[in-house]
Amino acid sequence: MSQSLNSRFDKNLKALFKVNPLLAAQLQILEPNKKYEVYIGQDPLNINIYDKENKTALYAKEPLVQTLEKMKEFEPFKLYPFFYFFGFGNGIFYRLLLNENSKTIKKLFIFEPELEIIYIALNFADFSAEIAAGKLLIFWTGTISFGELDSYLASEGQWIYSRIYNLHLYNSYYGRYDKECLNLNSIITRSLGHHVISVGNDSTDALIGLEHHLQNLPEMITTPSMKELISKVKNTNTAVIVSTGPSLYKQLPLLKQYAPYLTIFCVDASFPILTKHGIKPDIVVTLERVEPTADFYKKTPKSAQKNIIFALTSIVHQETKNSITQGIKTYSMRPFGYTRFFDLKEYGYAGIGMSAANMAYELIVHSKFEKCIFIGQDLAFSPDGKTHSKDAIFGENESQYKKSDNALEKILVPAYGGKGFVETNNVWKMFLNFFEKDITETPYPLEVINATEGGARIEGTKEIPFQEVLESLPKVKKSLIQLTPPTKAEIAANKKQMEAKVKEFLDYGYKKKKMVEKLFLRVVKMTEELERLNRENKLEKINFTKMDKLLEEIDDVKNFFLEDAFIKVFIDAVQSYIVHQELEFAKIVVRPVHTLIEKQVKQIDWLYAHKYWLFSLAGGMDAALETAKRAAKTWMNIPKKYDTTNTITKETK
Repeated sequence: MSQSLNSRFDKNLKALFKVNPLLAAQLQILEPNKKYEVYIGQDPLNINIYDKENKTALYAKEPLVQTLEKMKEFEPFKLYPFFYFFGFGNGIFYRLLLNENSKTIKKLFIFEPELEIIYIALNFADFSAEIAAGKLLIFWTGTISFGELDSYLASEGQWIYSRIYNLHLYNSYYGRYDKECLNLNSIITRSLGHHVISVGNDSTDALIGLEHHLQNLPEMITTPSMKELISKVKNTNTAVIVSTGPSLYKQLPLLKQYAPYLTIFCVDASFPILTKHGIKPDIVVTLERVEPTADFYKKTPKSAQKNIIFALTSIVHQETKNSITQGIKTYSMRPFGYTRFFDLKEYGYAGIGMSAANMAYELIVHSKFEKCIFIGQDLAFSPDGKTHSKDAIFGENESQYKKSDNALEKILVPAYGGKGFVETNNVWKMFLNFFEKDITETPYPLEVINATEGGARIEGTKEIPFQEVLESLPKVKKSLIQLTPPTKAEIAANKKQMEAKVKEFLDYGYKKKKMVEKLFLRVVKMTEELERLNRENKLEKINFTKMDKLLEEIDDVKNFFLEDAFIKVFIDAVQSYIVHQELEFAKIVVRPVHTLIEKQVKQIDWLYAHKYWLFSLAGGMDAALETAKRAAKTWMNIPKKYDTTNTITKETK
């Protein structure tokens, strides 16, 4: 190839090394012209690629003509902020697409099954600026996994646009890669779905969490911090996470035999099982906010709690923490906005995943163990339909988890050992997603072994029988873990900070709520005016200048979600219903307009959509503030100025 082409490739490669060094390194050592030949017509943009193995051209007709036709085909998508393509081709289409839609495209994902085609495309178009800025993301499908891809798909909230997601096949040549394309599509939809499900569809849990967090703060600051825990918990080099899946029971004899040589992290649901079988864990992990969690401690002899560390999150139910009367309680905060607001960094943050086992893995990583073993981590129904281990206090078949009777509705995931599939459910699949993501993002070479010997495959782990793993470990007896609580001075300083933060929370919150409520009432007035003009057949009298101003103010309120303080105070309480509305708004955002009438209709639709959005937002903000006041009143005096009433009592019709 000519020097100019090599120069272009070098610029692209330099940019790629900064964002995807593995792909860049693979391209750097690639031997070109092995499978493909490049042919350039009189027009330098007429670049065809010939597949020597399959004896076919990538473009069935003149490449430039085909490229321009594709540009016309994508005219209706010009307002889409995110694109996903399978196939790179010669790269010219993407260069034109980025040029014409530079202001609207936030990210353009290209997934290419042939490394050599990526090499060719990067020789013919300069993408260095877009690659460096993270606007163009290029992936070779040979190395794609959920854990690797998920972080890219979540970085700018692409999942908000999940309802308009489409994986576009670049052209008919790529039809031969149907399996790779289907696999990729399943990874992307899994990631987008994971983030939507993680947000939830009910704010109740978030409000309960906020209330429990504030109620638990006075006790939390008297206990050893998470920082203290992770600095001293490593009493062996090997940690085992004991979960409560159906496969656990068969592993108990081995666990009991080797317990003196392992640091045992036990999820709360497994604690009664281990106690019954004479196995004492080092750490019991609890992160749930629900009251039934207390039964794991109530239905276990109090003497069994002795010399155990109970790693709780600040959102646990009062009954749960009160049921732990021996051992050492230590709190950490889950990484929610409202927990981060209090800035008690030594107590955070763990529990980004949704299960106690996910949290245990985070603690193990923070503590720098050398080896982590999973047992009882089925994340799937057993062959006979069981949901939990024998001796689980809520039984082996929890009613909340039911196998689907409809074959088309079954959720199947690869089985342990890679042979076939097992049935799971949305909750367990979410736990699985968090494990795979966390394992991929583990910042040091931790050896993660799945010794469950059943259930679902967890990508990123080694699948080794439990006995084989244990027999390979050195038999060095562990010592008792000792934790030091904070000093009286530290407790007093944290209490003072907590009270100041509660006042700051309320002060900021009520100020923002008032702004949202005022805008909502003005939007209501405008929609009532529109409805009156419609009834009177006077739509030509709509004041679009006034509407534009309101829409700008709506954008200003949306910018609240970029403020760190707003995120910390309100995001957890409002995101469930706000996000689900935003998923629908995406359809309006990307709707193209060609005429003034179409533009005005889009403006009206946008205004009406945000009428309920503002109402929901104000209601959610009010609920968060009232919850915070109620909880904080249990241990501090709330200034009277915060005893305000909600100015929106019902939606104005």
